[in-house]
Amino acid sequence: MTSASHAGNVQPVYPVQLQIPGTPISINVARAVGFPLAANQGIIALIGRDFLQFTVLICNGPAGPISLSV
Repeated sequence: MTSASHAGNVQPVYPVQLQIPGTPISINVARAVGFPLAANQGIIALIGRDFLQFTVLICNGPAGPISLSV
């Protein structure tokens, strides 16, 4: 898979299962794009449209709360 902003970079595609600890939420995504993340940022995954297509995400920027419904 290639990116519109990085057309020359090819990224691997993987099947993934995302589980949210402390909840019964478990979602399988057949095709998620792999991408190297900086080790010192404390990020283990970026949630993209391949996962968010199964959810309703509400982010109230000024107030701060985030709601994710599956």
